[in-house]
Amino acid sequence: MSTQDTEADEQDVQERLESSTAGRAAISVLIVVLLGIAAIVNMPESITKNALAPVVGRAANLIGLDQGWAVYAPTPRGLSTYLEARVLDRDGTTTSVPIPTTTGVSEYWDYRWQRYGDTLLNGPDNKPRWAPYARWVADQQRAQGRHPVVVSLVNISAQSQPPGSPVPRTAWVERQFFSIGVGS
Repeated sequence: MSTQDTEADEQDVQERLESSTAGRAAISVLIVVLLGIAAIVNMPESITKNALAPVVGRAANLIGLDQGWAVYAPTPRGLSTYLEARVLDRDGTTTSVPIPTTTGVSEYWDYRWQRYGDTLLNGPDNKPRWAPYARWVADQQRAQGRHPVVVSLVNISAQSQPPGSPVPRTAWVERQFFSIGVGS
């Protein structure tokens, strides 16, 4: 089957859906469901949201609608934070390993790393994720020919200042919050 045949088949399915009453109704229902999920995920804390969250949460996570907008209002987050792993090698050298990031268009599909870093930094509930991430960093270092013995996770943070302040944020502060021996 050629690429043209596949594209024609996909177009036929789309045309059939859009040209039939049942197809248009199905598309409308899908749109209403997606808008409903987005509305529930973004509504303020309430009894309704808490009741619907278990049902809607998994679907929202699956399709990528699980983002909160509290960063914008009513009280935006005032703390800028970054995660960095510090890897101590067998020879005594230390390597700093930030969360993997890229620039340009690839930022959009690599954003998951930033979200993962935020998850690791957001409280003791995420403690079970610290060791697996530290071991993953150690494995990446081994793949580069290094010999890690200890991986420490460091929270680098600064308090953002209100608009119009002479400096955008306070001085950066580093706090090690986890360390694990990874042997070599």
